[in-house]
Amino acid sequence: MSWLWTILSLLPFLLLKNAFVMTILSLVGIYALASLGLNLIMGYSGQISIGHAAFMSIGAYVSTLLAINYNMPIVFGIILGGCIAFIFGILIGFPALRLSGFYLAIATMGFVVAVEQLFSYFERITGGHAGIRNIPFPSLWNSDVEKYLLVLGFLFIAYVITGRLINSKTGRAWMGIRENEIASSVMGVNVAWYKVLAFAIGSMFAGIAGALYAHVIGYIAPSDFGIAKSLDLLAISVIGGMASVEGPFLGALIYVAMPFLFSRTNIPLSIIFGIILIVVVLFMPLGVSFYVNKFRLKYLNFILSHFKKSKRPYGTFVKTKIGNIHYIKHGNGNVPVVLVHGNFASARFFEPLIEKIPSDKFTVYALDLPNFGFSDEIEGDVSIDKYAVALENFVQALGIDNFVLLGHSLGGAVAMGYAVRNPKKLRKLILVDPAPVYGMPSYDESAYKIIDVYRKNPDMIKRALMMNAPTYDDEKFFDRITSDALRMAKKAFIGNAKALAAYDYTPHASSVEIPVYVLYGDKDVILDYNAMKKTAEAFKNGKLIVLKDIGHSPVVEDRDNVIKILLE
Repeated sequence: MSWLWTILSLLPFLLLKNAFVMTILSLVGIYALASLGLNLIMGYSGQISIGHAAFMSIGAYVSTLLAINYNMPIVFGIILGGCIAFIFGILIGFPALRLSGFYLAIATMGFVVAVEQLFSYFERITGGHAGIRNIPFPSLWNSDVEKYLLVLGFLFIAYVITGRLINSKTGRAWMGIRENEIASSVMGVNVAWYKVLAFAIGSMFAGIAGALYAHVIGYIAPSDFGIAKSLDLLAISVIGGMASVEGPFLGALIYVAMPFLFSRTNIPLSIIFGIILIVVVLFMPLGVSFYVNKFRLKYLNFILSHFKKSKRPYGTFVKTKIGNIHYIKHGNGNVPVVLVHGNFASARFFEPLIEKIPSDKFTVYALDLPNFGFSDEIEGDVSIDKYAVALENFVQALGIDNFVLLGHSLGGAVAMGYAVRNPKKLRKLILVDPAPVYGMPSYDESAYKIIDVYRKNPDMIKRALMMNAPTYDDEKFFDRITSDALRMAKKAFIGNAKALAAYDYTPHASSVEIPVYVLYGDKDVILDYNAMKKTAEAFKNGKLIVLKDIGHSPVVEDRDNVIKILLE
């Protein structure tokens, strides 16, 4: 999405002489921000609100009165307007806990009517029904461009906050509450807390949007934020798509900007709004964002994956019997160490670990398995045994002997396959969150088709990698690994999943007499403790080491403990 924000940032400089279009784009951003807040309340936490415009009015009047009466800088006034709306969101959120469905909808509708009447009553402060005119907006250069950039800045911050929340524990709690409150409560989710939090944050976004509206338009009145405005925000959310991050922006773009294309016709805007809403509900019931994402997933991501794919090798090639294998080498120590990566990974996955391995004690070799990264593709079907044979060829080609073998995830299965064939060539076997010694479960064909979707979707690959290393937050690292993962052979996406379910080294594991360490992160979402325990017990000198609060990838999340095992 970074490219979209770049385009939106440059857009006003192409429209310097078109103040009308600039104002429309500013309104799109304002309504997208308000709708984003409503989406948190309705789309993600499952609550109903038809009074969202009330929070816009609170933010608008707070920021306006502070700017007029106290000459407060606009940015601070907007932030304070959002904070006051946040407080009102909490005050409304707590009583709303006892209500749901239509009752909650009626209660929030009553709130927006009450707020509208309240601002109309205090005529001396709020200007009453006539409203407030000439709301200040200090301009240094071009007021229309500056207003747009101010709106875009707050919208960007709101999207960052929303993205972080949705992909965190909070977002998972909201979605759990939306689907089933009782089940969420049984699982330990504090339903009341998360409901009120959604209401408060959604209200804050609306308050900031209302404050921006006041300074962009320069005029506000209580009627601007009545029940009709709340229904507008609801329509934007429905058109864009509920529980979608992109939905509010797309909905605002269609609902706010598109009608102005017909502004020179004699068709009333209300009819245009109605037609848009009917068309979306009938033909795009899940919202525009769902179908845009579907199109992107099917076509655009395939093109994008080509451009994101790693282009230049970063290591060295060695020629083997099964083809060229790409690898990186580090250190000049007496003890050779061979690192074997997992699925959707490459030799580069071990770079954070390699940096910390003492180069005077170890010589480290990290390879791209065939079908991965810059290594050649294996002929025929994919299997763990073929990967193990490829590892044999790699070791022979480089003359590596009496070495430590470390395998992670799928690489753990490959390492076991090598160890049962060549136990005398190893001094130690380290399996880091490996596929179990008896293989992974098998699935039906429909599940494997879902896996193949990753092949065309860089974002899904990146998210999967980040989910498997939840305590490691170097996003640029995951970008590099994703670029390498896009070089995987087409057949490997489904082939690797099937291969992981088609081996069983249990009968041969007992013949391996070298020390075998099985490292397991207890926050692993793929593997469980019993599978790792059975894997360790299958080896004569196997030992299970549980790493607390670590996910599926200790090689990047807990490098110190991995190196500690390496040094033992």
